[in-house]
Amino acid sequence: MKNWSKKIPGVLIAAAALILLAVMVKILSAPQSSPAAGPAWVENNVQALQATLTVSNNPTEEAFIQSKLDLLKRIQATSAGALQNVPEKPADVCAFRPTALPTPQRTPGVEQFTPELYEDLQGKLNSRWQAEVNGQWVTVLAGTVYTDPPQAALWVFVENTADGGVMPAPQAAGMLQITSADQARLTLRDEAGTIFYFDVAGRAFVFSPDEIVPTLAPQPTNTPTAEICPP
Repeated sequence: MKNWSKKIPGVLIAAAALILLAVMVKILSAPQSSPAAGPAWVENNVQALQATLTVSNNPTEEAFIQSKLDLLKRIQATSAGALQNVPEKPADVCAFRPTALPTPQRTPGVEQFTPELYEDLQGKLNSRWQAEVNGQWVTVLAGTVYTDPPQAALWVFVENTADGGVMPAPQAAGMLQITSADQARLTLRDEAGTIFYFDVAGRAFVFSPDEIVPTLAPQPTNTPTAEICPP
């Protein structure tokens, strides 16, 4: 007759292992609110295993549980170290802002240069005038606009406004060039040597340097977006 009583301890160990396995499967398969590598699910499993280890009287079972606990505690230590190494956000969000470059000085007056093609303006330019007119910074470029056919023209731009555009000069031959300026009255010359005048404040070609034309009201200035880190 076989003695089954000698096999009872082995049966108990096997049963305990199966129960522990079922507990582990239930714990690990339960939906976690934290990401897979987050500390919350690790802490939950550590607590469950420690509770099981407290009531266990089987050395084999205890060794198995302890190995799982050691693994989870290593995960906890790694997560804690990663959190400690996160740099603190500076109190001043602008502390690491690069030093702003100095604003280039703008020189008012006439500048002449070698004719050059400007694709964005669809023309070839040879001179420029810029100055303040009625409290606004105005730039005037002279040359030829590539219409069909090409014709002499001026480009007028008013800083931070929608004011400006191309001012064709159909009476001029070839390119226009700015030769001089008397306040906001420009003297121009075409390739044939003909002299023209342009009143910047009135946005109009005039026949003489003394002709009076009405001044256009300044366009509203666009309000620049407030800077996060003001200078």
